[in-house]
Amino acid sequence: MVIKNSSKSIFTKRLGLSSALGLLLSTTFAFPLSANKSYAAIIDSVTEDINTARAREYANAKGGSTCNQLENVTSLEGNTIHPIRAGKQAFWHWVNRCGERSELAMKKTVIGNTYWYGWSMFIPSTWQNPSDSYDILAQWATYPSPRNGRFPCGSNGSYMMRSGDNISFRFQRKGDQSDSECTSYNLASLPEVRGKWVDFVMQVKWTGNTDGFLKLWTKIGNSSYTQNVDYKGPTFWNDEGEGPYFKMGLYKGDPNFNGAAPRVLYTDEYRLGDANSSFEEVAPGGSSPEPDGSQPLISESFSSSSSNFTVESGGAWSVLNGKYELQDSDRSVPQVANRNISIHNKSVSGNFTLTADASATATSSRWDDFSIIFNYQDRNNYYYASFNESDDDKTHGIFKVVAGVATQIANFDSFITGGTTYNIKVERTGNTIGLYRNGSLQATVQDITFNSGKVGFGSFNNSATFDNLKVE
Repeated sequence: MVIKNSSKSIFTKRLGLSSALGLLLSTTFAFPLSANKSYAAIIDSVTEDINTARAREYANAKGGSTCNQLENVTSLEGNTIHPIRAGKQAFWHWVNRCGERSELAMKKTVIGNTYWYGWSMFIPSTWQNPSDSYDILAQWATYPSPRNGRFPCGSNGSYMMRSGDNISFRFQRKGDQSDSECTSYNLASLPEVRGKWVDFVMQVKWTGNTDGFLKLWTKIGNSSYTQNVDYKGPTFWNDEGEGPYFKMGLYKGDPNFNGAAPRVLYTDEYRLGDANSSFEEVAPGGSSPEPDGSQPLISESFSSSSSNFTVESGGAWSVLNGKYELQDSDRSVPQVANRNISIHNKSVSGNFTLTADASATATSSRWDDFSIIFNYQDRNNYYYASFNESDDDKTHGIFKVVAGVATQIANFDSFITGGTTYNIKVERTGNTIGLYRNGSLQATVQDITFNSGKVGFGSFNNSATFDNLKVE
């Protein structure tokens, strides 16, 4: 490694079985009260005994067992030093500045198969804001790998990491036009997860084919589950010998890492289910409710069509390789707020949260840009958030267009890089608009000019790519 909630009319019963291979397996039976359902096997689990993991990676890491430690811990009554997610024990991962990793490695998977994952993570409230570059918190590792070091995510698989105050999922798989492609999904901030159990549920089909998919939910403390990823397409590589294997714990990489030391992380409640398993059967704690399946107002993955969009102006808009692309930006259009505009046909009113992935096509210009448009009335009246490699009074901030005149109402300090994909979030609550890029707040502003309208994409004078639009 280089670097929403519904009542549930089921009850579950877990039976622990010991196989001839000495691995601890458990089978979960789920019985809906209203219908019959065949049982689904949990094919791998590590919930109490650390020795049931396929491997404990710490003693042979850089620095050895003195600098890397990994133990079962038991929570005593009134003792909050060692938190337990469920049951009687959890796992304690400890890495000092002379160490490298403290991880549990789980069962290997099969390319082409579908799996359900569930596990929990606890970052102690004593964690300071680390000054070093990263902590790896979970991995879907590949070994051996024929990728020959071409890893746009910086690793040989997908992983979760803490970078600065941001916790993200770095998803790496076969690209549409390249061997490897990386997408980063923001999951949470360090301040909001410290001192709380964070539960994860993932459903994925590991494949290099287009019928793959990956869904990821998170639950912080006593909150409801939130779906962070809903992806369709290749998730892995077909020329790997095996599917990825899951690792949870701490990975630092460099024994001379900066920042607070030693670093401590707790994990618990790992389960791996096969294709016949379910959300409930792998969800940590044994009583976590499945999301209620409420549909967002708008959800566009551009797997095959952009039929819900209307091109208002500009260059050629089309779906290509599962993304919505603007090509041949039309510079003959007068220099207005956005020369290129494509708008979703559904109108949104009141409070909303919009998320989308976007990138400006890299060119020799210093002004590569893209825009996220919202509360759109017509070409002369709307809001937009412009992201650019440079900054002037026409781009790189939050703007409102009234009677065809664009006015900047908030500015962004940090710039984008052409060719890099960013996750953008627009939060509208009352008259407050908040803009985030990769989970980092860029600006907030209050304005009540428009309180309803449509959403869409655009750019001032640049080609761009958009994907995974969701409005809730």
